[in-house]
Amino acid sequence: MGLTGEVELKLRDVSLIDFYNGRVPAFKALATRAYSYAYGNLQPTGLPLRQDDVATNLVFALEVNGDLRTYLSKKRLPQKFWYRRFADLIVDRLWEELKNEHKQ
Repeated sequence: MGLTGEVELKLRDVSLIDFYNGRVPAFKALATRAYSYAYGNLQPTGLPLRQDDVATNLVFALEVNGDLRTYLSKKRLPQKFWYRRFADLIVDRLWEELKNEHKQ
């Protein structure tokens, strides 16, 4: 599904964009691993790697990330969809960088 304008506004409303901006290197490391994993599984099929493929793999890493779990708990945001929305934000922000780094 990817990041939509509506979802970005919801993330902004609960300050998750600020949370991301304060921890970009940590989330980039998670996204890089998710990108590599998704690429490795899709590459043999000949299909192109899409943002949703990476975000899907990133969700698990976010679900067990202590900082994000604590933040969501403090904000009283227990719903699982926040992890997917946050994954979409990370991938959207880093997509070009992830693609370029993977080519090298």
